[in-house]
Amino acid sequence: GSAQEPKSEGWIQFQEFKSEVVYFLLTKGGNSDLPSAGFNVVNSIIGSGIIGLPYSMKEAGFPLGVLLLVVVAYITDYSIILLIKGGNLSGTNSYQELVNKSYGFIGYLILSTLQFFYPFIGMISYNIITGDTLTKVFQTIPGGNTVKHLVS
Repeated sequence: GSAQEPKSEGWIQFQEFKSEVVYFLLTKGGNSDLPSAGFNVVNSIIGSGIIGLPYSMKEAGFPLGVLLLVVVAYITDYSIILLIKGGNLSGTNSYQELVNKSYGFIGYLILSTLQFFYPFIGMISYNIITGDTLTKVFQTIPGGNTVKHLVS
């Protein structure tokens, strides 16, 4: 049977799925202010992008590299504008709610799965890059042969 609608605030109803109405509790976020949250977002973007940027600039050449960087920045900005407009038109406040309203509960499940795997795979690649880099750094230290056996 269907679940009864929760009486307290903070619950949002997701689309009915196999004759079950699914509710999720939206908890209040942290207590950071806008500059701190903005710094965190910028830090995340720069942290991952800074690794590949020099290589891509070298491969593309500086003028073409800067042009491609500007084009990607424009596409990203336009995508964010579309997401905000879509959220305003659908009356949703988060990306997950927007996907649920647009694609239903199955779309929400697919999004949740992808949002798990993206940082998980990123974490694995960071560990591989760090392991490869640290091995080379340790080998340049005097007595690197003994360090090499410890790392390898």
